[in-house]
Amino acid sequence: MMIRKYLALLQALLLLAPLAPSLSAKTHKGDHFLREGKAAELKGDWDTAVDLYTQAADEDPQDVSYLIAMRRARFEAGQKHVNAGQQLRRDGKVADAMQEFQKAIVIDPSSAIALQELKRTQQMMQHPATAESDKGLTPSELVRKESDEKVASMMGPPELKPVIRTVPAMKMNSQPPSVLFNTVGKIAGINVIFDSQYTPPTRPFTVEIPASGVENAFDYLAVLTHTYWKAISPNTIFVTEDNVTKRRDYEDEVVKVFYVTNASTVQEFQEIATAIRTLAEIRRVFTYNAQKALVVRGTVDQVALTEKLIHDLDKPKAEVVIDVIVMEANSTRTRDLAATIVSSGATGNGQLNLPIQFTPSGIGSGTSTTPGTGTTPPTTFSVARLGTISIHDFSTTLPGLLLSAMLSDNRTKVLNSPQVRASDGQKVSLKIGDRIPYATGSFQPGVGTVGVSPLVSTQFNFAEVGVNVDITPYVHSSSELSMHIDLEVSAVKQYVTIAGSGGLTQPVIGQRKQSTDIRLREGEVNILGGLSQQQDSSTNTGIPGLINVPILGKTFFGADHKETDHGELMIALIPHIVRTPDYSPENLKGIYAGSDQVVKINYSDKPEESGPAAPGAAPAGAPTPAAPKPATPLTPAATAPQTPGQPPAPAATAAPAPAPQAAIHLLPPSVQAAVSQQFSVAVQVDAASNASALSTMRVKFDPALMRLNDIVDGGMLSRDGQRVTFVKDIRNDTGEASVSISRLPDAPGISGSGIVASLNFVAVGKGTGTVGITEAALKDTQQATQNVAVGSAPVTIQ
Repeated sequence: MMIRKYLALLQALLLLAPLAPSLSAKTHKGDHFLREGKAAELKGDWDTAVDLYTQAADEDPQDVSYLIAMRRARFEAGQKHVNAGQQLRRDGKVADAMQEFQKAIVIDPSSAIALQELKRTQQMMQHPATAESDKGLTPSELVRKESDEKVASMMGPPELKPVIRTVPAMKMNSQPPSVLFNTVGKIAGINVIFDSQYTPPTRPFTVEIPASGVENAFDYLAVLTHTYWKAISPNTIFVTEDNVTKRRDYEDEVVKVFYVTNASTVQEFQEIATAIRTLAEIRRVFTYNAQKALVVRGTVDQVALTEKLIHDLDKPKAEVVIDVIVMEANSTRTRDLAATIVSSGATGNGQLNLPIQFTPSGIGSGTSTTPGTGTTPPTTFSVARLGTISIHDFSTTLPGLLLSAMLSDNRTKVLNSPQVRASDGQKVSLKIGDRIPYATGSFQPGVGTVGVSPLVSTQFNFAEVGVNVDITPYVHSSSELSMHIDLEVSAVKQYVTIAGSGGLTQPVIGQRKQSTDIRLREGEVNILGGLSQQQDSSTNTGIPGLINVPILGKTFFGADHKETDHGELMIALIPHIVRTPDYSPENLKGIYAGSDQVVKINYSDKPEESGPAAPGAAPAGAPTPAAPKPATPLTPAATAPQTPGQPPAPAATAAPAPAPQAAIHLLPPSVQAAVSQQFSVAVQVDAASNASALSTMRVKFDPALMRLNDIVDGGMLSRDGQRVTFVKDIRNDTGEASVSISRLPDAPGISGSGIVASLNFVAVGKGTGTVGITEAALKDTQQATQNVAVGSAPVTIQ
């Protein structure tokens, strides 16, 4: 029987022998393709990798590693062709892009992006773009471009642009409102249109207008004649009667989105929105919490007042860095003094093991004699004889005395010096220690069973044990602040077993708390003390009666244990103000806001701009204003005397003077500061010409000496009221920063000099370094780049 089994096994091996070489070769060939595919994958040749992985999978379709490699390569190859097609399409090569998307679909039929891009490309080929700049854009991108251009072309409220900004002083006697407005309009080059339903008063007006801006002159006449005017184009105004109905019919409204960037909570953002609704009298204010944006619709002056309020309220919060030094000194002194009386061979420390013999005296009856032992005490005696028993009836044998004395002294000192940073009014918490679990409740079944704990389910909570500090700073100025401090220092003293809790042990936590409000100056050291405790304990143990023997009792018949625990805690706080809201004079001054019913904003006179002379003359009945003093003509260059018969010599043409190169200077030219002191460096641009943007300006400083807290707009590129885009990037770890400021594309350029940005630093270390501008460029309205000479300023930190 056994021989038959061996023969059957041998026959099976002989049948499988021819197949073994083919299987081995097949696996070896698939691994060869796999290795070559990985090599092509490392080179980034995903198409070749797909072919090789496909061949490997064909060799052994059940090998999971081949299938995974093939699918990964198909995805990467398809994505590569999609990216190439998108780039070709952006370059205007639509036909080539179509081929790339088709290849992507062939390689990876599951690629949804390839199908979408192929469809978009087919639509582009069916409806090609006419404009050269639109080539390479998909139909959806063309629609978005048209929408963007339409949004960018939307104009703001009309801004009056008179030929001259300032009208001279004038006096007009007994004139109707139409003559008064037209007189000022003719001088300033402004057309005046009156409401067709306006009925002027019958009585004339006599006015005397001092030299002032055109807008202020029109406002003066409007108050006098009880009219309302608005600009409907840069050189035309509309005048009508001033009442609620006319203002509702003709007063223009503006929609504007304001981004509140410094509000850290939704509550702060909503408070700003509430202030705008209340003070600016705007009913339509929508808050978008996701981007902290305010969408406002109101009159031009209401929106201008809203912009002023947001400019004043949206300030970065002051920030404080607090050095917290926690010092705790614990001293535990333990003294054990004991006399241990033990029998021979006994072990232990402080253990009492005394053999006591009882031999009542005076009991003659009942005694017996044991051979070899003598007289032994009776086992029984009369109860009536108990009153005669005294300490003389007891005896003991004192073995060798073991006298031990131990004095231990355990002192510990804990020192923590963390540093926390908090914003004004925001609580910052510091926790240094452990989380200790403790039971808070349990579920006990109604019916208990043998062998099952009655505490079937126990709930646990965690206690924060260690040093826990909660600080809420309130910054009053750049040099003073207040702090609300909650301090807790705790530790686990021991564990106890609660009766009836099924053997659960609970921690006993000792803690010391202090809550206080203090006011400090920047950099002032405040010490919180008084958290001290002292505990003395004494324990006496021994033989009753013998321990009370003077001198010898505690020495030979007892033990004395004394323990003294002393703990002292001291907290030192050192605040450093590293950021303030930086209120400017414009934030602190009041502005004219109109009356109770009408919000009206007045603006200062704009500087006079050179331009053509004012056209037209004053109408009849109006006094002719004094003509401005003509400018002194330029003296022509001297010419040589002419000889009769000779043609006049051509006038010498003076070569135009080269325009000065723009330059950047840092103000002040040098800085001296102390550690933890804040200082600012202004970036001034000189000799700018038609500037529209400050391209990426790079700032370099020493991070070991100073820290750049913020970069704020200096106002040069926005001094005409135009909106600017301000982008900044501060990297204090490397001591580098960059800033870009640009005006709107359709805004005119700025020429001259001014502060373009302000760098706000705080000194962090002693030494000498520099603040320098390493790179900067100005762009004009034609986006042409103007190179700018840059400079630096030395900084000394003491």
